[in-house]
Amino acid sequence: MGRGSIISGSGRDRAEIDAASSSEMKILHIIYDDIHNPWCGGGGALRAAMVNRYLAAENRITVLTGNFPGAKNETIDGVKYVRVGTGSSYLMSRITFTLQIPFFMKRFCSDIVVNDVSFFAPCFAPFYTRRPCVNIVHHLMGRHAFKLYPVLGIVPFINEMIFLKTFRNVVTPSKALREEIVKRHKRIAARNIPNGVADALFDPSPLEEGFVFFLGRIDIYMKGLDILLDAFSGVGRSGVYLKIAGSGKKRDVERLIRLIRDYGLEERVSFLGWVDERRKLDLLKRCLFLVMPSRFEGWGITAVEANAAGKAVVGTNIKGLSEAVVHNRTALLVEAGNSRELSSVMKRLIEDDTLRHRLGREGRTRARVFSWRAIADEQFRFYETVLARG
Repeated sequence: MGRGSIISGSGRDRAEIDAASSSEMKILHIIYDDIHNPWCGGGGALRAAMVNRYLAAENRITVLTGNFPGAKNETIDGVKYVRVGTGSSYLMSRITFTLQIPFFMKRFCSDIVVNDVSFFAPCFAPFYTRRPCVNIVHHLMGRHAFKLYPVLGIVPFINEMIFLKTFRNVVTPSKALREEIVKRHKRIAARNIPNGVADALFDPSPLEEGFVFFLGRIDIYMKGLDILLDAFSGVGRSGVYLKIAGSGKKRDVERLIRLIRDYGLEERVSFLGWVDERRKLDLLKRCLFLVMPSRFEGWGITAVEANAAGKAVVGTNIKGLSEAVVHNRTALLVEAGNSRELSSVMKRLIEDDTLRHRLGREGRTRARVFSWRAIADEQFRFYETVLARG
């Protein structure tokens, strides 16, 4: 996976690149999120960590992330992590990350800049460097931004429009997202490269205990957690529990706990908070199935992780997620926002062992194509293509 492309550039830029080993690419990756960030820690952060872990074997990688409580500059799996901004609060972390990124970018010499796009903490990397840039876009928000934040939603809404008008090289996890971006702006060179799953997920033989599992960022609106609790309250006292794992902003976590209480589900729903990889694997191994009632998603990495662990998925029929799983083959998909339909399908899968097990088996077979190593290789080839174009 070393660099094999000819890179064009001027004077000083060219001299810096030629000084590096021809078999090594220097990659500067900018992403606010981090798998250990208690406010976020989503699929984009996992993708960045896994891809960079594989690429670091033959390349020099520096990752600039937002700051958060307990964070420090460190090297993990051969990847250098530098924290930008303050970790005093989620809002200040976002703001200071965005403001300081242009100055941090100047400190590091790189062949290419990889920008994980966040419309809430934007880094318009192409404006700050002459290096080639690759922008990873997990989803577009559109008018969902105003449903999340009726007033402040104007900020990500405008940032998204600026991005689509100015950026050139894009990676998307879903084909639907790539098609939407290219349809709106044909000059953008977009490559669809899906997310992956860890090999360890295929190791355990699936077990079953009496609980349904939600795993993901605690974002009430985007992840549809309000819909999930309303739906689960209609499942009835079947002896099956709901376990919710993930981290998120304090406001969303507090609202989740209030919703559990308001629905009278304290004895049937457990909020586990953030879980590490070992516990995540154990929960996926033991659950009846995963539920993913998102209103919008980039791809749905958690759904494929559940399939890899041999578990069925109940999800929503939305762009991205409907590519990650296959309705009636590896998952059952319902209309987004429809709690009555979600409740009915959860009941069905709880009661129908044969259907649940078939979806899990077929899901595991299909999930084997989503290897992080193969995805890292494909993403690196796109870096080489971008460098060759200059």
